[in-house]
Amino acid sequence: MALIVGLPILLLVLSEVHLRLVRRDSSLAAPVNRLRLWLLPGAALLVLLTQVGHLSADNNGVRIVATVVGVLAVSIALGALNALLFGNAVRGSWRERLPGIFIDLARLVLVVAGAAFVASMVWGFDVGGLWATLGVGSIVIGLALQNAIGSVVSGLLLLFEQPFRLGDTLDVGGVSGRVVEMNWRSTHLDTGSGVQVIPNSSLAAASFTNDSRPTRAHDHTFSLTFGPADPPHEVVETVTTTAAALPSLRPGSVTKVRAAGGGVYDVTLPLATASEAGLASSTLRTRLWYAARRAGLTLDGVAADPRPVADVEAALRSVSTTLELTDEEIEALAPQCSLKTFGAGEHIVRPGRVPTAYGFVASGVVEVTAPAGPASANGSGGAVVVARLDRGQVVTAEALLRESGTLTATAVTLTEVLELPLAVVDQLVVAKHGVARRLSEVADMQRANTPQGQHT
Repeated sequence: MALIVGLPILLLVLSEVHLRLVRRDSSLAAPVNRLRLWLLPGAALLVLLTQVGHLSADNNGVRIVATVVGVLAVSIALGALNALLFGNAVRGSWRERLPGIFIDLARLVLVVAGAAFVASMVWGFDVGGLWATLGVGSIVIGLALQNAIGSVVSGLLLLFEQPFRLGDTLDVGGVSGRVVEMNWRSTHLDTGSGVQVIPNSSLAAASFTNDSRPTRAHDHTFSLTFGPADPPHEVVETVTTTAAALPSLRPGSVTKVRAAGGGVYDVTLPLATASEAGLASSTLRTRLWYAARRAGLTLDGVAADPRPVADVEAALRSVSTTLELTDEEIEALAPQCSLKTFGAGEHIVRPGRVPTAYGFVASGVVEVTAPAGPASANGSGGAVVVARLDRGQVVTAEALLRESGTLTATAVTLTEVLELPLAVVDQLVVAKHGVARRLSEVADMQRANTPQGQHT
């Protein structure tokens, strides 16, 4: 009567509980479903065979059913325990950090213990000898594989403690790199020149620095060498100005440059993340190669070579129509003008500064941007593209009026800019009305393309 009345009621209750757990997306739904579909009917069958059918416990059919019921009970108990402990683990808690191998090992031990219990209670096996054999075998295997097991255990402890995660930047014994892979045996660091594999036993036994903690912000310091005769204030200004265009700097931060003596300068880049240190320092060194030569400084013992006058004359001929220059005027102006080279990503014109020369694009591509105003399409505080300039176009139109503007001109590719002294441009504007009109049109066009509310 208990089975006839109680089993259907219990199944109905468990069905309702299972539906509620599914709606809540609970990890307990699967164990409850197995309890409802398999364990309860199996247990009911076992009761019918032994209590109603009066079959002996030594009957093979009864033993098989009891074995199935025992295995199902162990499986459902493990599933429920796993769901309760780790199903909704809070991020950062020990339950969330616990490596899966620990859970698998615990599950294996419980399964073996449950199987041994079922074999002993149902089939009458003597499992005492089995436990002794497993214990002795474990000791022998542990002694034979102690080095390999030590590395695996060290890896498991690191995974459990989690002193670093994927993407963090580590400094291990002078080797700095970004963590790209973690496993039981080793940790892989991307050093920029390759991937270095470090055994976890070495990491666990030695000290290392996690540059990505406690905060992801990172100050990267390295040294640059200029000529001892280079004026320190010019070096500091050149490095600071060049570094200001790096995209990986923290917003609102300023690069610090300190003279260490003997032409050595310590540079500190305030980066958003430590993983960008290698790329940021490499980009800065690349751009400084061009900036140092434009400023007449000696970087790494190499001084700038003056550009041949013939190159300047060729650049002047490319803008001779705009400036109405004759061949005689080009030859006369060439010694007064200069060709400046900018690497990709360097700022040619910066907002808030009055240009000291009038520039034309001699080669390459330049992108002119302005701060996005409140009425801009994107509605953000970024920048909008005003124009893209190529050979022969003016890159410093506001220089004609000696005004500082909000526009930023950036070299998209390796770019050469022909710079004319403002005094020379003033003479051309006074002497040739067509030049004045064309240069004024260029300035007006850039004003018209500037977002509303911004003035150049």
